Amino acid sequence: MTLSLHGIAFALVFLALGLVEVWVFARAVYPVLSHRHEMAKVTYSQGRSPALINLIVRLQALVVLPVLGYFVGAQFFTPGAH
Repeated sequence: MTLSLHGIAFALVFLALGLVEVWVFARAVYPVLSHRHEMAKVTYSQGRSPALINLIVRLQALVVLPVLGYFVGAQFFTPGAH
């Protein structure tokens, strides 16, 4: 696979979507997860750490999505790639 303008453009679009996802997660979901985790620590019933979930979401949004965007853009919009 060669470097294509469509692939880079789609990678940037998917990176922007990933940044929005991280922002929404940090503002809406992470505080709730953190609060529930702290409350569950009192009863010794806590599950996964919210920091681990945060790491997974950031990895998915900032690494996996742009790579997927590059492959989608390069595959569907490069002439002769079908």
